[in-house]
Amino acid sequence: MSTDPRSQLSNQLANVLKNRSVIPDEKREITITFRVSAAEKQRLEQRCSGVVASDYIRARLFDHPLPQSKLVSPEVNRQVIYELKKIGNNLNQQTRAINEAVKIGSQPLNSSVKYYLETIEELAALLEQTRASLTQAIPAEGQRDDCKDQSE
Repeated sequence: MSTDPRSQLSNQLANVLKNRSVIPDEKREITITFRVSAAEKQRLEQRCSGVVASDYIRARLFDHPLPQSKLVSPEVNRQVIYELKKIGNNLNQQTRAINEAVKIGSQPLNSSVKYYLETIEELAALLEQTRASLTQAIPAEGQRDDCKDQSE
């Protein structure tokens, strides 16, 4: 007797997760405040670049996995990415309009239209590559790997 795919997936997930402890998020109602020196604060900020300090401290204190750093792009990159997205949207709209015109028969699918669609695809791919390169994380100066790897 074979089990359905959902049961198989559920069983596989249960096997993978059986040795991992999953702690449900509890509402955090208590605030703890402590003082640090300027040097300690700077060291904490360097170690936590891109991660909320309270999450980093909590992970270190309670032996939880360290949270992933959030990507922070320079303002100029965010502006360029915004413009690239607008251009990509325009290319998508053009492609959609051409395909719809071909579909309803108001535009024949000749070689020049095919060439134009291929060019749009190439441009869209280049836009995506450029956007991806602008969003790559660049570690902050002096950043340690503490926020990425708990093995230290």
